[in-house]
Amino acid sequence: MKQFCVLFKGEMFVKRYQLLTHILFSCLLILPIFLSACGGKLGTIEHEDVDAQLLQAEKAIKLAREVNAPSLAFEEFEQAETYLDKAKEALNENNGIDALRFATQAITHAKIAQRKAVQNTMNAELNATILEKDALIVELRKDINTKKTEITGLENGVQQLRETEKEHLQTIRTLENEKQELSNARNVKEQKVTELSESLKSLQANAARLEGDVRNYGLQVKELSRKLEVAETMAKSASKQKRASVAEAESLRKQLREQAKIYTDMLEKAKKQNIAAEHQEYLRKTAEQARAYEKQLHSNEPKRTGRTSLSTQQINAGKAALNKWERAWNSKNVNAHFAFYSPNIAVNKIVTQESKENPSTINRTDFETALREMNAQSWQKAESFSEVEQESVIGTYRLSRLVAPAETEDDTALYDIWIREVWVHQVQGAWKIYRETWQIYENVPKL
Repeated sequence: MKQFCVLFKGEMFVKRYQLLTHILFSCLLILPIFLSACGGKLGTIEHEDVDAQLLQAEKAIKLAREVNAPSLAFEEFEQAETYLDKAKEALNENNGIDALRFATQAITHAKIAQRKAVQNTMNAELNATILEKDALIVELRKDINTKKTEITGLENGVQQLRETEKEHLQTIRTLENEKQELSNARNVKEQKVTELSESLKSLQANAARLEGDVRNYGLQVKELSRKLEVAETMAKSASKQKRASVAEAESLRKQLREQAKIYTDMLEKAKKQNIAAEHQEYLRKTAEQARAYEKQLHSNEPKRTGRTSLSTQQINAGKAALNKWERAWNSKNVNAHFAFYSPNIAVNKIVTQESKENPSTINRTDFETALREMNAQSWQKAESFSEVEQESVIGTYRLSRLVAPAETEDDTALYDIWIREVWVHQVQGAWKIYRETWQIYENVPKL
């Protein structure tokens, strides 16, 4: 409405200006006739009157020039200067009537040029005001569209949160089922361990019995060996009993071979029984240690399903957020780096020293302190890759730094390896990191 009023006032001004211009031109046409009539009646025109008229003409042209008439009303201003020059020529020729007429026309055209310049200036200001209002309208419409877009985004975010809630509930039910299955499997394993323990006790009893038998057969072998030595001595010392002694020695050798074979078989059997029992016990202890180590190793790792609910556009947005996060790290802008984390960030830290892992969980304050210390060191990026899991985009970054260079060709340079696994998801339109895992290997060769 305000713009309409401005336009209406501008049009009224233009109409008034056109009417005034017509009146001035009419006066311009009538004035020479009037002057001619006066000249005929009065005879001679006074020189002072012409000088006064010329002075007024110059003053009118000066006023027109002050409002930039040479540019905004070029034709009228040029005519005013032309008539002024003609008036001065007529004055030099002592033609008072023409000098007065040309001076009057110069005044008229100068005033018209002045009014046109003023009008053009006003029109330009009005146009500028209109353009400014149009720009304001465009900006307001843009703001309205932006707000509508934000509202739509928030509505979509609410819908996504509801869908995420459903997925979390489904995940909880799945985990509960898996927990029940693991509990059942644990009961089965415990039953099997009980059975194996009973079998091991039986094997240990059999091994003890076999060891007793082996000791008895060993004594029998020794006794037979002694008898063989006596028989051989008798065969050498008594020729008349030689044949009987040889026969007895041969019989004893046969018994000795049989007893030795039995003794060897018993030893082999006992050895196998002991090996089997020890092997079963070793497997049992190793399995328990492996299960404990596996449980400790993966206790802080999130479950992977290999499925995702993110669209391609969301995945690309998550990767773009990770790229900005990485650029802030590389540029040593730690504050900008922290801006990508959610307030309740959970950080798991696993430090491996001499093949021994030391897992821990650190809070936000300790995490920021540790991250600033890490950023102050000279880490080099080895590789990175990304993947998706349910509603999250996961980035894995492998960094290394030299801690002990090789002093000779036979030495091996040692490094600290730092692997960062970052989980980011969308929170009210923004991508935030809500989980991070550090795996740090100290003083290891660079692979």
